[in-house]
Amino acid sequence: MIKDIPDYYNNINLILDEIWTLLQRGVVDRNEDFRLPVVIANSDEGADGRIVVLRGAFKDKNILRFHTDYRSPKIEYLKKNKKIYFVFYSKKRKIQVRAEGTATIHKDNEIAKQAWTKTQMMSRKCYLSPQAPGDLISESASDLSKDMGGNVPTLEQSEIGYKNFCVVESKIKSFEWLYLASQGHRRAKFLIDENKNTWLVP
Repeated sequence: MIKDIPDYYNNINLILDEIWTLLQRGVVDRNEDFRLPVVIANSDEGADGRIVVLRGAFKDKNILRFHTDYRSPKIEYLKKNKKIYFVFYSKKRKIQVRAEGTATIHKDNEIAKQAWTKTQMMSRKCYLSPQAPGDLISESASDLSKDMGGNVPTLEQSEIGYKNFCVVESKIKSFEWLYLASQGHRRAKFLIDENKNTWLVP
């Protein structure tokens, strides 16, 4: 007897809503697996991936958002090639979601300013490094200036980091969903702009 079959198991019309529910939950819930997707950009050497913190999931606009250091190599990659990919996986739900989109970098504009205003001091601390992420250094070291150490910056101290802060918004073009189940996996693809969806072989 098959137990605990979710409503979307054989109903493709429910899956897209479930995807957005998980994405939006990832934005607000630190314990949600979808909070930490792998993001893939394309460099001259090939695909380049890293984990980011999901900061926004806007279903009405089909946009995903994360924050990053403007000096990060991935920003240079996205300037040259706006295609961006996300991979999400929930271990407890056994759900994988892959998303493809087009990235827009927001720096020193209203979107960046609003996001910075809402950013906590501990998160702002990440943007206070005098060196860029990925710079070569001669010995093991923190990314923070020596005078900051393990302290939380004051509001005034944190404002220095704004010059290094940016928001990456990704307009999602497609989702691919994979649900792993002992009774049989399910896989589906959603082409957002074309408003088309189809089942795929898992």
